[in-house]
Amino acid sequence: MASRVFALLIGIDDYKSGRIWNLEACADDARRMKQWLMQDLHVPSSNIALLLNRQATKRRIEDTFMSHLVNNPAISQGDALLLYFAGHGSSMSAPRDWCEGKPRHVQVLCPYDHDTKGPEGRVAGISDRSLYAMLGELSAVKGDNITLILDCSFSSPQLAGNAHDRRGVRCTLTEKARKEDLFTGLWRGAIGKKFNGGHGFYQDDTQSHTLLAACKPGEMATEWKEGGRFTQEFLAMKKLVPLHQLRYFELSERLSPAGHVPQHPVCLGHHKDRVIFNGIPFVPDTNFVPVEGDKDGLRLHMGAIHGVVEGTEFNVHSHNRHGSLNPSLDSFRVYEVHPTWSLARRKSINKRGGRGSWARITRWNARTPFRVYMKKTCSSLFRQLFCRLTPADELDGIPIKEGLNIVEVENSMMADISVGVHSRDVRVQTRNQLAPPRRPVLTIEKKDRDRSALILDEAARYHMHLHRTNPENPFRDQLQMELYLVDPQTQSRAGHNLLLNGKAEIAHKRGASYAVVLRNHSDTDLWPYLAYMDSNGVDIHLLYHPGPCSPAPTLSKNGYLEIALRSLSLPQLDSGFLKLFVSTSYTSLGILEQSSTPIQPAPSDILVPRPLQLVHGAQEWDTTLAILNFSHETLSAKRL
Repeated sequence: MASRVFALLIGIDDYKSGRIWNLEACADDARRMKQWLMQDLHVPSSNIALLLNRQATKRRIEDTFMSHLVNNPAISQGDALLLYFAGHGSSMSAPRDWCEGKPRHVQVLCPYDHDTKGPEGRVAGISDRSLYAMLGELSAVKGDNITLILDCSFSSPQLAGNAHDRRGVRCTLTEKARKEDLFTGLWRGAIGKKFNGGHGFYQDDTQSHTLLAACKPGEMATEWKEGGRFTQEFLAMKKLVPLHQLRYFELSERLSPAGHVPQHPVCLGHHKDRVIFNGIPFVPDTNFVPVEGDKDGLRLHMGAIHGVVEGTEFNVHSHNRHGSLNPSLDSFRVYEVHPTWSLARRKSINKRGGRGSWARITRWNARTPFRVYMKKTCSSLFRQLFCRLTPADELDGIPIKEGLNIVEVENSMMADISVGVHSRDVRVQTRNQLAPPRRPVLTIEKKDRDRSALILDEAARYHMHLHRTNPENPFRDQLQMELYLVDPQTQSRAGHNLLLNGKAEIAHKRGASYAVVLRNHSDTDLWPYLAYMDSNGVDIHLLYHPGPCSPAPTLSKNGYLEIALRSLSLPQLDSGFLKLFVSTSYTSLGILEQSSTPIQPAPSDILVPRPLQLVHGAQEWDTTLAILNFSHETLSAKRL
């Protein structure tokens, strides 16, 4: 699912002017904010603009603000927007007629070139009046879900005479810039707009954004080598409280940076009673499914169609939200399996846990082994020579999850997947016999630690879902998949069915679109779920999933369902699989999804389970598989 969070992060330690003392941790604070956004909130790197040190000039900050936020066509009304600044703040004497209220001082953010000569005169920072006009313009076109975080201060340092102490204070004097330079550098959109400068950046009634500031007016924002005290405390909150329930003003009340200098964070703005980012990044996680029952026995809304078997284990949690603290409360083991639900009892009778309404699988208890061949690389030989002991739950430094039945084999011909761990990346190649001999290599950079650590887990789940079937096969020879080319002019099916005996040889042309037709020759109404499985051996994308509010099964008895696959981009692959799951009662199969870049982003509510309902009568489920082999006109023409 596409992220709806965009950020401009600024961190400045080294200043161009020799009169401004440099800081130590601002750039690292901005990097840590980016890491939090990407790893915890799953924000793509392309949604984050990062300006560090000499990159963060006044002109560059203003230009990036416009291009990355105001004029970014990818941002819609209501998306969560973050502007973060870590560096020096300063105060300057206010010019006459600067703004309403006739303030004595003007608060400014200090860019890299602050207090130095520029093409239009001396740079007098980004003033409070300028930034509020900029945020007003942003709010007018993108909505008011804007968060401004300032890890800096604006009072003249009282420790200015002590060079050792002042290095840890994020505030500086402005010595060369004059009052007229404030007018010269004023944001053009601020001219003629009302602004009460008596409170500087600390405007309590602002409608455009919510402010989180490192300290109160008159206090000093401080840092040490490990980071700014405020930013450290802010990022520590993710390990202390569920962020999806935390409101802005509650966050500021919880923040209490330690240190010898008084520093009290502040939250201001008309929308300070909102949940952080208005809850946008904390979307439902489809890896969690509902459970119900008492503390000793639970009904899990997953069953055989999901891959659950007797002995499958899961933990219960209090919520199902991405990016928010969600510790395990108790552990359960399945003892009775039905097509779309299961019964489980607590793993430990003596150890009492908490109550939770959401479950996450921790052990699939897969019956069929997933065979892995670890290629011999320079990196692996180095580890063998210099590492005395390899943990039992790792293969060449890659963690193994319990319950997926992963085993290492010595011959690549015996393997389902081969993995090479190199110095800079991990390279994965499927050896699935269903795929053609020429198989793609999936490369994951080691700096993406989350992805490289999960690769064996995801590959094993892919293998399990690809090969599992219902041994009873209740709809044998009664389900049929057809694949057709779509005429670009009429948008209707053209030509013959490309799928013959479960396989399709497709001469793919650039820009071509296709349609899948599902036929149900049985006397039973069915709920269909169609997945595309890349031949890279990892990614699974749901192409069709009925909505939780659908009143009736969408694949009627003795009927058909046509699914348009237009404008869907495929990776540079030569093959793939279409796998159809069907059931006689509705369930959510969102747990199948495995990709950070799905080929068809689905609305989150499609994959979220519907409210818990008891299922009466007999249930059935089944699957069918189709193999797609592609030949392409050019290497760049990879569209389905």
